[in-house]
Amino acid sequence: MDNTQSWIVVLGLAVGTFLIRYSFIGLLADRAMPHWLDRALKLMVPAIFAAIVLGGVVMVGGQVADLTHWPRYAAAAVALVVAVISRGSMLGTVMAGMAALHGLPWLLR
Repeated sequence: MDNTQSWIVVLGLAVGTFLIRYSFIGLLADRAMPHWLDRALKLMVPAIFAAIVLGGVVMVGGQVADLTHWPRYAAAAVALVVAVISRGSMLGTVMAGMAALHGLPWLLR
């Protein structure tokens, strides 16, 4: 792929991204959305974040992590418990998960 083709791809992606965003901001800003669409859009961000986190926990090098990568699973479980107890405190959840991910293997040496 030469420079011209690369720039055509970049510009095409930029226009496509703009049109997707404009469809919600520019075209739907003055209108009331149906209840089902409003609810789905509110649930979309947590669902996307959960999918990204789950992929990071379960996948290692493009393969499903086996039990030799147990600190990942333990840290995810600790983070889940902290998130439920703290009612979704992002800072507390991330701190507890990272502490478990790096602290558990160190403690069990």
